[in-house]
Amino acid sequence: MKADFVVTKYLEKKMGFLFEDQNLTEARFYSDDLILGSICTATVDKIVPSVDAAFLNGPDGQIFFYPLKENEGRHLILRRRGEKEDAPLRPGDTLLVQVSVEAQKKKLAATTARLSLSSDAVIVNLTGEIGISKKIRDTERREALRTLSEELLTEYESDGFGVIIRTAAEHLSDDEYKEVTIRLLCKLKEMIRLAETTPEHRWLYQTGADPKADVQLMSAKGLYESITVHTDLPWEEPENSGANGSGIIRHCDGYQLHQMTGSPLVIFNIPVLMEKALARKVFLKSGGYLYVETTEAMTVIDVNSGKNITGKDHESGALVQNLEAAEEIARLLRLRNISGIIMIDFINMKRGENDRKLLSAFRGFVSRDNCHVHVVDITRLGIVEVTREKKSPPLSELLNQAAVKKRHYIEESG
Repeated sequence: MKADFVVTKYLEKKMGFLFEDQNLTEARFYSDDLILGSICTATVDKIVPSVDAAFLNGPDGQIFFYPLKENEGRHLILRRRGEKEDAPLRPGDTLLVQVSVEAQKKKLAATTARLSLSSDAVIVNLTGEIGISKKIRDTERREALRTLSEELLTEYESDGFGVIIRTAAEHLSDDEYKEVTIRLLCKLKEMIRLAETTPEHRWLYQTGADPKADVQLMSAKGLYESITVHTDLPWEEPENSGANGSGIIRHCDGYQLHQMTGSPLVIFNIPVLMEKALARKVFLKSGGYLYVETTEAMTVIDVNSGKNITGKDHESGALVQNLEAAEEIARLLRLRNISGIIMIDFINMKRGENDRKLLSAFRGFVSRDNCHVHVVDITRLGIVEVTREKKSPPLSELLNQAAVKKRHYIEESG
């Protein structure tokens, strides 16, 4: 599979559009407004027992939600208001926290004391435990990675720190694994040390708006045969990159850079694709179609055959269309960033073996998603139950916010 990653301005916002084999699969915003994973100092504004949470004053005038039960015994208190160090958390205390959930609609961004830094191969955190991906099935390699992690935590005097070994670590050499783990471990330790003298309401680490980091991560995961970045924006190129005769294509580390002279929006037909991306009715190549309805409680997707399945061949035809629909739904979940509870009404099939084939294929399609997707099962009514991890607002909400800001900007300028 080939990937094209288009980085350009859309609705006055810097965005990245990921095409897999020429199909638009993801739309990513690169804005300082999106702060998931960022770490900062914040002060306790008030504690509300009825919701078992504190509300924090953070950088840039932002207010954060801080669940107390989830962080009980883990508070990273930098400075206390008063003299009693063993007193419960109280207004005025300064904490070190990480944004765990983006602000969405009327909900505040949520924060946690469970700090972590991650790469595609390893996550370093403050759990004090070592975890290993179940997808690493080689017993000897699992034990070797666990031993390496224990040795590094001991060598770098990192009591209380933990490591989660991700699937990509299986294919790293010992030296490569050590290098990435040490880098994250030292970075997190230094950040905690600096926090002691950092003023209130300051960012210590921002995930930021860096499409290059996304491209490098895609390259490191090895998901694609090739990756080409297309952009009309400034792009800092590696010193060792080589250009072809036209000077437009540059071969960088793990990807090709295409510095465009024309508009990517026009060349890749992005405005039209974005309009289709949010459509209620989505057509399939076979003639069938999907209806996508999103409510406050859940998203419901209905698969329709378009009257193309008739006669004795109904069962095999239904399976073919359901498999096509499953692949398209997996793409839509990523593109629209749909999260929470998702109920899918596929075309009815009578054979249990076909239901199993559909579920197996669907799980394969969603396995490429950066967010965790759990395909639960098929209910007695024939509905496939799915849940998808919520990390950031849905695409529709971000586009609406961008459109409103652009309109206000035009009105103020004109």
